[in-house]
Formats: sequence, C-alpha cells, structure tokens
Amino acid sequence: MKQFVISHVKDVDGVSPLILMNLTSQEYEYQLLDVHEVETFMEEFLKRDLSIYEHIYIVDLTVPQSIYEKIETSDYKNKFLVFDHHATHLFASNYPYVTIDTEECGTTLFYTYLLTQGLENTKGLTEYVTSVKHLDLWTFLEQQDILAPKLGMLFELYGEKRYVIEMTKRLQEQKEQFCFSFFETELLKLEEENQKRYIDKRELRMKKAKVCGYQAGIVFAEKYRSELGNTLLLRHPEIEFVMIINMNGGISLRSREIDVSKIAEQYGGGGHPHAAGIGIPSKQITDFLTALWKGEILFEDNEISCRTD
Repeated sequence: MKQFVISHVKDVDGVSPLILMNLTSQEYEYQLLDVHEVETFMEEFLKRDLSIYEHIYIVDLTVPQSIYEKIETSDYKNKFLVFDHHATHLFASNYPYVTIDTEECGTTLFYTYLLTQGLENTKGLTEYVTSVKHLDLWTFLEQQDILAPKLGMLFELYGEKRYVIEMTKRLQEQKEQFCFSFFETELLKLEEENQKRYIDKRELRMKKAKVCGYQAGIVFAEKYRSELGNTLLLRHPEIEFVMIINMNGGISLRSREIDVSKIAEQYGGGGHPHAAGIGIPSKQITDFLTALWKGEILFEDNEISCRTD
C-alpha cells in the first residue's frame, strides 16, 4: 500500500522527509504545506477515501486541536503518525500516534521511526540528518557544523523539487560520507558571495524598534533568513531579536537569548526559542504590519554605519 506524507514546504527540515521516503523505496504521495494552510487542507483531506494509504505521516507541522478531534472520530485514525518538534504542539503529546520532541527536528524524528521500519542507516545519512537538525534548530554555529548552512543555501538555489532529487541521489551514492558534488561546491562559493552582498544591503535598510518590549531589528527580505538574522545579531549586539518580513508571505524571528517563539505565538505563529515564524499569506502581510506597527512599534533612527558592497 502507498504512504502519504504531509510536511512543511518552507525549509530543509520540511522537505527532508521526502528524501528519507525516497531512500526506503516505498511508494508514496505527499503534500507540502505552509503553517497557515494546515487546518484547511486537513479538513478537506479527512473527507477523502484514505483507505488506499497504509500510513499517513505528518511531519514538522503543528496540527490544530480541531483537526485532532476530527482524526479521533475518523475511520482512518489508526493510519496517522505525527512527528513534530514545536513547543506549541506539546498539547498533542497524549495522543498515542503523536511524537513531539522539542530537542529534535521533524527530520530526525521521522528518520528514527523509519529506521525501525527497515530504512538502511549509513554514515552519510547520519551526517545529513544531523546537519538538518543543526540548521533547523539554528545550532550550527555552536556545533561548528559547516555543512548545515550550506544545505540551506542549496535549498534556496535548487528549490524544493530539485533539492529533493539531488540530495536523494547524493545519499544513495555516498554512504560513507556526505559531501557535495564539484558543481555544488563551486555553486556554493558563488552563492556565498551573493549572500554576503545581499545581507549587507539588507542591513543598510534595517530599522530598529521596540517590539513587544524588546529591541528589534526589522528588515524586509525574501531569502537567507537564518543567515541574515544571525549576521545582524552578531553585528548589532544592541538588538535582542531580528524580525525578517517576507512580503511574499511569512515573518521570521531570530534571537540570541530571548524566546521569540512566545512573540510568534501572540500572532498565531510558533517555533523555537531562537528561531520562530509567523505564517501569514502574502495578501495579509500589509494589514498585519499596519495593525502591529500602530500599536506596538516605535521606529528609532538607524545608527548603522554605511557599508560598501
């Protein structure tokens, strides 16, 4: 029977479960969702004939309580297995088919499960999964993991579909050690230069403001969220967290010490203490920011020194 995978569309942790499924050689279908799409999709999904699937895996996504109530009364309840790591999802830990561990990432939890189902473990796969965890939990600096941010960079360059294809191929070929191809190595060198220029330009346009009682750096950007957030925090110790606004949809929060997941929760988002997000459709971004700024943001003069490209 086929499997069905539902995971997060936005990042490496979200698409890596598809790579793991490719390595099992099992037939499967999938749907990648943004956070704000989960409830609507699941309501319709549960109306379908799900008897053709052996398991329905939900990975790296917080499932609303209203959906659990419908799963509990569904004829297909025993097909569901949920693997997540967001603190906002801990309320679901009592369901026997749900695994929540905030110290892991969706990929590592799903990987651990698939090992019990016959997934071949290799050194290369272990390296890859570990780096996905360090990237997603934003611990790659303290772990001195130079592979992790490069995975994020390749994801931005390749996009979801090609990234899954290329990483599957790499893991099938490189069982003793995970490494990039010569082409990818050269591509990453060029991308690192582009990334630096992009971050420098975003920094020049950054505004500082008080948000929810904390000193924040606010910047508009469509890519390099973790790298941008980390760089701005390092360059500006006066900032307690960075708010990265993508006008195509979504707001990312990054911090050194304060728990930005609690800020995100106030606006329907969530995440981890130092890396969180608010999943907002692009058409709602302007209204959200207008409402937020009117009540809670007071811009200050930007004291950033001029930088050259």
